[in-house]
Order: sequence, then C-alpha cells, then structure tokens
Amino acid sequence: MKRGIAVLVIGLLIAAVAVAGLGAPIRIGICKIVEHPALDANERGIIDALTAAGYVEGKDVEYFLASAQGDPNNAIPIAQDFQAKGVTLVVAISTPMALAAAKVFEGTGVPVVFSAVTDPVAAGLVLDDDDPSQNGNVTGVSDLIDVAGDLGLLKELSSSIRRIGIVYNPGEANSARLTAIAEAAAPGLGLSMVKAVADTSANVPAAAQSLVGRVDAFYVTTDNTVVSAIDAVIAAAEEGNVPFLMADPTSLRFGPVLATGFDYYKQGLLAGDIVLQILGGRKPNQIPVVYQTGAEIHLNLDAAAHIGLTFPASLIDRATGIFFGGASWLRSDG
Repeated sequence: MKRGIAVLVIGLLIAAVAVAGLGAPIRIGICKIVEHPALDANERGIIDALTAAGYVEGKDVEYFLASAQGDPNNAIPIAQDFQAKGVTLVVAISTPMALAAAKVFEGTGVPVVFSAVTDPVAAGLVLDDDDPSQNGNVTGVSDLIDVAGDLGLLKELSSSIRRIGIVYNPGEANSARLTAIAEAAAPGLGLSMVKAVADTSANVPAAAQSLVGRVDAFYVTTDNTVVSAIDAVIAAAEEGNVPFLMADPTSLRFGPVLATGFDYYKQGLLAGDIVLQILGGRKPNQIPVVYQTGAEIHLNLDAAAHIGLTFPASLIDRATGIFFGGASWLRSDG
C-alpha cells in the first residue's frame, strides 16, 4: 500500500515537472550586424508580430538580443552564445549574422529565420528560394532592392547626372552583390559607377570624401557598414552639392535627397510571421523564402533645398512620402 502511494506521488511529481516544462518561456535569439534605424525597425517588427499574436515577453517568450557592433568577427560568437543559452529559434538580421547562425546551428534542428538578407541563394543560406524542402533549417525574408530602378531615379532627377559614386563594403556579401548589379546596369542607362571602398564604419568618411568633386550623385545600397556611418556620406554629398539616393526610407530624416526601398518594420513583421508559423508547427523546409514587395520612394525637400535641387513632377507624383520642415508626411496622411 505504501509502495503504491509512493509510486503515485512520484508519478504526480513527474507530471508536475512536465507541465512546468511546457509552461517555460520560448527562448528566441535575435541578432543583427549593427544598430541603425533600418535594422532596429526590423527587430521591433519581429517582436511586435509575436506580441500581437499573444506571446507575452517574460511569460511566454524570452528574447536574447545581440548586435555584432558592425564587426562580422562577432557573428559566430553571438550564434554560439545563443546555442549555449539553449534557444528554441534564431532570427538573424543581415547576411553576415544569418551566415553565422546557419553555420553554428547546422544539423541541430534549431530553426534559423533570416531577415534583411539581399540574396539568400547567392549567399549560400538556401539552395532554392522557391522549393524550401532543400533548405534544411533555414528560411526567411529578403530585402533585394531594385538597383537598376534606383539608378533610373537618379537619371530622372537630373539629366546632368552621369557619374554615380557608391560607397560600399566588399566584405558584406549583400553589398558586394548589389554593387555588382549597379555596375552591370549603369552602362545601359548612360551612367558610370565610381566606387569607394569602406571596409569598416570608421573608414566611411574617407571613402565618401574621396568621391567629392568626382561624381554627380551619391548612392548607398543596403550596406550596413556604410549606413551605420551615413552622416559622413551625407556630408560629402552636401560638400559636393550633389544629390544622394539611399536605399533605406527609415534613414530619410538623416539627410539623403531621395530614399527608396522597403519599410524595414514591415519586413520585421514578415519575419515575425515566419517565426509564428514555425512556433505553430511548420518546419523551415516547408516555408519558402519571402521576397518583400512594395518598394517606396521618399523625397527629402529640406535636403533638396540645401543643394538647390527641385524635384520633377514625375517623381513627386510617385512619392510615397515627403520629408519637409523636419517632419515626414505620407501620401496616406492627406
């Protein structure tokens, strides 16, 4: 009799432990290559998507947030730290962080969801962006921009634009890929690209200054190294009295004349939706890579006035938003 009671008590204790385990918060690691407006907005979007779905931080989910502070050498250690913490899932924002997470968690079964990755196939993150069954534990959202379209906007801005200066970090796979696309597209538009290399954010000012007086416009893609030191590029463009197009609408207030591309908060929501699908039981190899659509055009009238530039009506008519008098106005605002 006593033995039966003991067995029952042990069984109840085991059940209690099991229930407690089921109630433990999900542990999610979110990492980004550097802190700047676009990637910060992306991170917020991911967390907000889970919050909207009912995941309460500290109760249902625990987030581990990390930044490589612009140094790709920090990417692997961050992923290893997530592994040591026993995360359930990793969200890696930017190509360098996604590559590190994919490498560390390869073969572990831990899902890796990437966001703000330009070309996941070329980067080697996935084998096929349409057929997820080949992609193991990795899937996510791409922010591949329309580089040729951006160059066309600069030409539309002024017929005098012929040489476009691009500051980039060839060590970022995403930036190298977009720069190559720009070089290939430029001749067909009657343009030429003048490159300036900045392998660290500390080298961005010198790279940008090297283009002053040599180019008719500046262009920066989704290069995290350069975006993290964007003030230096803006200063160089102003010194050269030429327009500057940036592929990041979230940075419009910092001073580029034009900004194109995606709303990175919305991209975070898309990545968050993939996370929710995985938490709901789907495997990464059942979820195709998502390519964000709906690129926007934003105009900075303050920056344009600073260099004596007037936007053509064709651009104003297509603009999603306008920055004027220190404030942003969206077309939907009326």
